[in-house]
Amino acid sequence: MCSARRAASCGRLAQVLGCVLLSILLLALPKASPAQTPAKVAVAYSAVSPIFAGVWMAKETGAFEKQGLKADLVYISSGSITVQAMVGGNLDMSVAASNAVVSSILRGAPLVAVGSITNRPAMSLFVQPEITRPEQLQGKVLAITRHGSSTHFLTQFVLEKLGLQDKVKIQPMGGTREVDVAVRTGMVAGAVRSMKPGPKTRMLVDLPDLGIPFSMDLIAVKRDFYKNSPKTVEGMLKAYVEGVATLRTRKDFAYKVLAKYLFGAGDSLDEAYEYAVKYLDRHARVEPAVIQTVLNWEGKGELPVNDFFDNIVIDRIIKEGFVEKLYK
Repeated sequence: MCSARRAASCGRLAQVLGCVLLSILLLALPKASPAQTPAKVAVAYSAVSPIFAGVWMAKETGAFEKQGLKADLVYISSGSITVQAMVGGNLDMSVAASNAVVSSILRGAPLVAVGSITNRPAMSLFVQPEITRPEQLQGKVLAITRHGSSTHFLTQFVLEKLGLQDKVKIQPMGGTREVDVAVRTGMVAGAVRSMKPGPKTRMLVDLPDLGIPFSMDLIAVKRDFYKNSPKTVEGMLKAYVEGVATLRTRKDFAYKVLAKYLFGAGDSLDEAYEYAVKYLDRHARVEPAVIQTVLNWEGKGELPVNDFFDNIVIDRIIKEGFVEKLYK
């Protein structure tokens, strides 16, 4: 009897030990990981203009997905409104007027510029055909999108250069399409625009000729997001510079993308494509001088420009040869 009880007891012990060992083995086995879900990011752009073609191409070619990101593009009319939405909302990255970004940081916004789409003013002052000299603008109205936008900043800058500051009225219209309508219908004398706003208008001043270091739009993120999610920021920047590269290397597809985002611009697609290729920077690096331009305008020229941007990520991308490989 005793030996039978001992045998039964040993059997139960063996079962318990077996279960323990099996549990240990199961815990030690590598767990099957589910397919990694792409991180969702919201990227805002601030105008219906070919200056944003790099962002559009990145979206349409799947460049964000290559970086493990699912990007939603958000159009918010005017750079100043885009920056406000960035500060108060759930945007992960904004491509908005440099003056709006720098001004918001001056007012305490927790933003930092991590890229620049171009480091010169890619706009011209277009006017009605009867205006042939700058002095003819005196007493007339020029259209802008909104106060605080790049069109507002550059219009003021041009008027100062022409000696017409406070001699021309500036009228906000709301968005780029509204500005174009105002020019075409003769409501205003002209506007600073990236592309010709009407078939009869003429270019009075080409802003790059003024020699102004100016970023049309800075790529900005929140500082805490930059600190906590550097790989995501890197992925978004890589997607953007790939979008610019694809614009240059796949012209036919680029035309389709431009037509989609410019709402079927038709005859102006050639102009839009040439404009984008001419002005969009391959490397998307922030030049300190473009920050200084805005600080000087704001009367804060003594502040250190490095407080407003950080090229660490984009410089690493360039150094690693990522950009160069896109053009081979």
